[in-house]
Amino acid sequence: MFGLMNFSGSCWVNACLQSVLRIPEVQTRYTDGVYDPTNPIDLALYKIWSSKGDGLKEFFEAVRTEMMPAGQGIGDSHELFVYLCDKLPFLDKLCRFKVADSIQCKSCKKKELKEDMVTEFSLSSSGPSSPISQCIMDAMTPHEISDWKCESCKDKGCTKQQLIGSFPQVMVFHMVTTQASVNYSSILILNKIQYALLAVCCYNGSHWWSYGRNNVGQSWYTLDDTRVEEHGPKEFPLSNKMRLLIYYRLNN
Repeated sequence: MFGLMNFSGSCWVNACLQSVLRIPEVQTRYTDGVYDPTNPIDLALYKIWSSKGDGLKEFFEAVRTEMMPAGQGIGDSHELFVYLCDKLPFLDKLCRFKVADSIQCKSCKKKELKEDMVTEFSLSSSGPSSPISQCIMDAMTPHEISDWKCESCKDKGCTKQQLIGSFPQVMVFHMVTTQASVNYSSILILNKIQYALLAVCCYNGSHWWSYGRNNVGQSWYTLDDTRVEEHGPKEFPLSNKMRLLIYYRLNN
């Protein structure tokens, strides 16, 4: 583990990078010296990993946009993660999975399925500490939409349900509600598939940081800019400031 310098409020960049760098395939890629020399983001990440911290300024220049002032001000770790998936095909492949909205008209019962591919699953919580399994179930519970209009019978009203169609190697959860929290777990079972938590990205309203481990059974670390603090494998980092969770699939 190594820390990352904070340049003009770049804690959000550091928190995102420390989370992404916990993914085994990312570590193997850069340890083996594999990168796309025509992709400045990939090249900068390789430099950061191989030098244990150098290359941040090159990374800032590669990802900086009007909405993401990398190295020049505060941004959002979640937005940066989405951007990295868009610009790094290997990361996108690890995280992308199929979802669908199942919609049924209440009058004529006609069904339609709208499929999509995404790189994260959005979580919301109505309580101070809802279990992550309950939040996932709530997101997939059928609900009624009264103002939806059926193209077939022209009546209004439908039942809509979100479905997960595939399960990626890396499952990323994004917390969309900021006034509530999720009680997440180190091991998560989805459709009989076991996932292990590798990284937690947190935000307290003014500062971003992360917790991470390199593999199941290894020590957890606080990764807060240049501060790297080891906690041991049994000191699980449960935080009500969580914004991103990165889980890694353990079985096929």
